[in-house]
Amino acid sequence: MWTPELPCAADRVQIPLLGVTNLPPPPPPGGESTPPPPPPNLIAPVGYAGYTPAPMGSVPLKRVGGVGRAAVILVALAAIFAALTVLTSQTMTDEADAFLAGDTPSEDFVESIAPYLLLSFVQGAVVIASMVLVMIWMFRMAANHRTLHRGATWGPGWAIGGWFLPPLLYIIPTLMFSELWRASDPDVPVGGDWRSRPVSPLIWVWFVMYSVVPIGLMFIQTDSVLSGLGGSDDELAKQISGDQGIVMATTAVTMIASVVFIAFARALTGRHRHLTGEATG
Repeated sequence: MWTPELPCAADRVQIPLLGVTNLPPPPPPGGESTPPPPPPNLIAPVGYAGYTPAPMGSVPLKRVGGVGRAAVILVALAAIFAALTVLTSQTMTDEADAFLAGDTPSEDFVESIAPYLLLSFVQGAVVIASMVLVMIWMFRMAANHRTLHRGATWGPGWAIGGWFLPPLLYIIPTLMFSELWRASDPDVPVGGDWRSRPVSPLIWVWFVMYSVVPIGLMFIQTDSVLSGLGGSDDELAKQISGDQGIVMATTAVTMIASVVFIAFARALTGRHRHLTGEATG
């Protein structure tokens, strides 16, 4: 009798079930699936009260410790040069009086005041360099506050332009220092009201000593300064001889303003570094 041959296992054709696609893989032995990974830890590091998770591609926070220390050093050097100028001014006054009395020739007078003029030039160069570093320091802090969503009225651009508007009356830098001080408070949590925080009184002392008082002294000294700009040896000698009291007063005010600024700048740099975590990094 004839018997039909049955297909072996290798000849069998597996037909997929209709309507069933993308089936998940079978669970591992034991019937339990692997749990999903936990979410990333977004807890702020210690000492970083103002920290907020920044979106991808955001600008990183800028460090202010180095430029702050350099600015403080240059401000201190400018004050030292101002004191040296006063110490040498008495000798220059004697030389100017001798020249005006006809006891000293013009060549000898110019040669004798050359160190005084050189010292004044170096002092001016150090003052300009210190102002540039202070602008960079303020710019970085304002940029960090904007990154941390603590931006205020005076943005980073005012760290430069504010020193020239209005000229010689540093109102905008004073107001910006006030905002930087408040926004740098490391004790204010994320989203907290930093605007209502108190401001250091050193800011207003600096404003009076660095802006208000020098402007008053400048008005007193205007006539002699304008006369000394003529280039004549006689006019220069008269300026040196007649401005001894004003020079000493201006130098004393400058030194007080420098000491106040150094104390304030060190405190502001410290609180800002604690806010951004730079102090612990």
